[in-house]
Amino acid sequence: MSEEAETNAPAVLGIVGPTASGKSDLALAVAKVLPLEILVADSRQVYRGMDVGTAKPPASARWAVPHHLIDLVEPDQRFTVADWVRRARALVPEVAARGRLPLIVGGSGLYVAALVGGHDYAGQPADAALRARLADELGSGGFEPLVARLTDVAPEVAAVTDLRNPRRVLRALERALGGGVEPARDAYAGAVTLIGLERPREVLYRRIDARAEWLFANGLLDEVRALMAAGHGPQLRPMAGHGYAEAMRHLAGKWTLEEAIDGTARRTRQYAKRQLTWFRHQADVAWIDAGDHPGDDPALLTQAIGLLEPGVGAHRLP
Repeated sequence: MSEEAETNAPAVLGIVGPTASGKSDLALAVAKVLPLEILVADSRQVYRGMDVGTAKPPASARWAVPHHLIDLVEPDQRFTVADWVRRARALVPEVAARGRLPLIVGGSGLYVAALVGGHDYAGQPADAALRARLADELGSGGFEPLVARLTDVAPEVAAVTDLRNPRRVLRALERALGGGVEPARDAYAGAVTLIGLERPREVLYRRIDARAEWLFANGLLDEVRALMAAGHGPQLRPMAGHGYAEAMRHLAGKWTLEEAIDGTARRTRQYAKRQLTWFRHQADVAWIDAGDHPGDDPALLTQAIGLLEPGVGAHRLP
């Protein structure tokens, strides 16, 4: 990285953490103090029509603070981490040119890592022997041990993998064990300041349970009906996400409403656990203990501003 690149690249700020930790509320509070535009790092919010189930920022929040990187593609369109990074990297200097600070907000750790550090998503050529060995392990030992192995050796990959899909889990393990995801040569050149919101596990899980109930009480079923009417069925990866799969089972008469809510909460807790595992391995995240306080609590805001200030000082226009 050259000194010139470091000087010219705008600084990037970020608020990360598991789902339901209060990141969006904190970001909106910070935006009342600092001139920000938000770059949403959420692998599910890129899909149009998937608003309630992905907890997209409401219209009032988007009106108050510009939000980017949501509603990019239809649920049946392919969208990769590389696609997101390309768009995000283009947005950073645009935001800086407007005299504002680009603030990454989200829980998709692989998106954040790829933006900051870069990755080679082309990977290495497939290892036929490794693929055969993993297939044998699936046949002899079953699926769950492979899921556990992926979560152990590559939590950041597991966090964005459909862990109910054997083909996807086998492919992810093949890449992880074979070294198929490598550091890229295009790590972001500017200053990056990341803070994270963490909560006691029981507090986070209680918030997740409350969110699951809120989703079903505030339009998730109608949203899923509309998506299915548009031809977006359970075969699509976005529709297999927590909340959507459970809603479809309820609408099909397979689950009661209570079972759908409980199933959504359970899978979301599992996802949050994988997010925590991923983010705890990131040494460059400064953590704030949010306890049981709202995300926009004044004390949390004060801590956040204090931690973000070095990045504000490093902010440079192109």
